[in-house]
Amino acid sequence: MFGLPYAGAQSGFLIAAIFLIGLAIIMTLLHLFYGEIISRTREKHRLVGYANHYLGRQWKNLVSISVMVGSYGSLLIYIIVGGGFLYLMLSSFISVSPIILNLFFFLIGALVVYFGLRLISGLDLLMGLFLILIVFLILYFGFNQIDVDNLKTISWHKIFIPYGVILYSLAGISAIPEIREIFSENNRKFYKKAIIVGTLVPAVLYLVFMTTVIGLTGINTSEEAITGLTKILGEKVVFMGALFGFLATLTSFFVVGLSLKKTFWYDFKINKNLSWFLVCIVPIILLILGVYNFVSVIIILGALMGGIEGTAIVLIYNRAKKSGNQVSDYNLKEPAILRYIMILIFVLGFIYTVLEMIK
Repeated sequence: MFGLPYAGAQSGFLIAAIFLIGLAIIMTLLHLFYGEIISRTREKHRLVGYANHYLGRQWKNLVSISVMVGSYGSLLIYIIVGGGFLYLMLSSFISVSPIILNLFFFLIGALVVYFGLRLISGLDLLMGLFLILIVFLILYFGFNQIDVDNLKTISWHKIFIPYGVILYSLAGISAIPEIREIFSENNRKFYKKAIIVGTLVPAVLYLVFMTTVIGLTGINTSEEAITGLTKILGEKVVFMGALFGFLATLTSFFVVGLSLKKTFWYDFKINKNLSWFLVCIVPIILLILGVYNFVSVIIILGALMGGIEGTAIVLIYNRAKKSGNQVSDYNLKEPAILRYIMILIFVLGFIYTVLEMIK
């Protein structure tokens, strides 16, 4: 979310808005596909396990690489950005190195991932409500200062910069198995609705947030969006934004970390404690080694996750429709051609992003 205004300012707001609307529709379908895969399969897995179950070892290996890179990259991003927000909040009061705050962020996240989901589900609901409040507070206080001209610029040579960032921001694959575990047998009728709402509501909020920030700061939009608003909205509003940013990235760390732990646990049959250690050790090593440019990481991760995981989910979905071993909570009836259009978009987006990055 926090990388969206910067990416949108590079390409131009209108280009980013079109990408956001189109990809929100595609990712809603993809999340529903994955939700039906989970519902049609009696055994507990994560994406790696479903790939092995329905597509075989080669796809399992490919998806494993993507999930590992994507999950570890995400955890690293949350540590970088969450610690940065903490620094933005505290730097006026105490003198502390940003890296110390990154490590503090990591420590909290690692402890919660160790103890599990039930500790965070209620907190995540509060973060969702707080997200809505903060986005509309920024809109409220900044509305009269929005410069419409900032929303009209287009940089054609940078039009694909938002693709990976938007795809990454909308990706909720890791949360869907957890959603189904939260619902009891009697409440499964809400499972499909939760997936749809959980994808489209953030997309609307992202559009409001991106419009507001780009309208206020234009081409000078900062990488994490909040810092650039200080001179325009004042320190109090920015403090609230930073507070939300810290809490939002922290809860995201919880969800992704827990999903990766269960991938090791369920799909690779590694014991729970060692799974937790494997989740935590890699991102902190990457941080210490100095991997710190989070927008570039997001662009790569978004394209990678779409190209490999998006394609895999569509193919798994095709197989699960035919050979799932239990009755699904819902049954989608979309035209088959739509699935292959989605695969084409994911693959072309991945190829283009890779070619742009190696130029």
